[in-house]
Amino acid sequence: MLWSQKILSVACLAIFAGGTSYGQGPPRKLLIVELDDVGIELLQATPTPHLDSLTSQGRYYPRFYTSPMCTPTRAMFQLGARGSRPDVRCTGNVGPGNTYRLPSAPYTPLASKVQGAGKSAIKIGKWHLCPSDLLTHPSSLGWNPYVGVMGNVGNLGVGSGDWFSYPENRAGASHWVSGLYLTTRETNVGIRAVREGYDLISLSYHAAHRPFHDPPPNLHTLTLPLIGQWDQARASLQALDTELARLTPLALALGYTVIVYSDNGLAGPLGGLKGTVYEGGVHTMLWALGPGIPQGTDDSLIEVVDLYATVLELLQIPQGPLDGPDSVSFADLLQGSGTSPQVVIAQRGGPAGIDPHNQNHLWRRTAREDRFKLVVNQDLLRSRLFDLWNDPLEQSDLLVAGPLSPGALQAYGLLRAALAGL
Repeated sequence: MLWSQKILSVACLAIFAGGTSYGQGPPRKLLIVELDDVGIELLQATPTPHLDSLTSQGRYYPRFYTSPMCTPTRAMFQLGARGSRPDVRCTGNVGPGNTYRLPSAPYTPLASKVQGAGKSAIKIGKWHLCPSDLLTHPSSLGWNPYVGVMGNVGNLGVGSGDWFSYPENRAGASHWVSGLYLTTRETNVGIRAVREGYDLISLSYHAAHRPFHDPPPNLHTLTLPLIGQWDQARASLQALDTELARLTPLALALGYTVIVYSDNGLAGPLGGLKGTVYEGGVHTMLWALGPGIPQGTDDSLIEVVDLYATVLELLQIPQGPLDGPDSVSFADLLQGSGTSPQVVIAQRGGPAGIDPHNQNHLWRRTAREDRFKLVVNQDLLRSRLFDLWNDPLEQSDLLVAGPLSPGALQAYGLLRAALAGL
């Protein structure tokens, strides 16, 4: 039986129209969309009319912070726990030869919490939280079903196919899909899930991650032939934007709240700082649209780990002590109220499965408040403090430039305390 048939009763449920407050009225249905390696530089250089429309239609958060790597960002969404916790051990990526799998205990996986509350949850697209042959891992974290290509495609893994032919895990069984562009396939499954009325849909696109390639020409407007990886990445993002324009309007029309974000910054081969805790590696963007979300740009600091608690609040599911222990809801910010978090944190260590506390020399971490940012062990085995208002490229270390101003000194103490709690 296909997964769509298994949830026929869900498809027959009435679509909630929603009120104007997340604390009142029926709970929302949620579509959470994750883009891959879409740094701000790539976004600014690429015509993306649909993402631009999301900025004008809903609420745009240009100061969203993630991990600098794919796997730990996904882990924080799944568990609402930081990867540096010894129980999680996920501040670096899962890669070829890595046997790490994101644990399902002691912290409650998001989908398990949602399913336990009697709601439906489906995961679509990139998984990247275990070896690609562990087909039942998504279901062990509560996603029933999961439909997607678990790891990267192309030359980043043996037997991983390419953008037009790839191994898809459908509810624990592997099969090959050929002749259909992966971004299109992921969008098609997302549309199907929206029509069937899942309470929580998590769609993780592979685009615009490498391997860089030529997307179908009908999905982008760049001049052919595409010259070099930069043009290929831009075309890949524009193809994603084109396909997303088929999905999000439908979801909004059916009463969904839609959240779109990128998992980390621009990849190194394109000149980006992915993998570092500098701004180019961890500073991305988030869009939110739906009932009760006013239009506008909000400069509040938001961190990816807080998506866990936000999803629970929007679905009106109580958060227990083992449910997202590091996650604080920003649902009030989605309504244009509430207070911006004082500090956001990002970190990277060795490969997934290594407790970063045991490899301090490899444990890069950063904390920032509104103006100042503290960076530890990135390129230099010491701390550095930057004034992002006057030094957005993080070139001038205030700790060696001379006495700190009263404001910088106060921020330094706050940021040190935040990192000491990891």
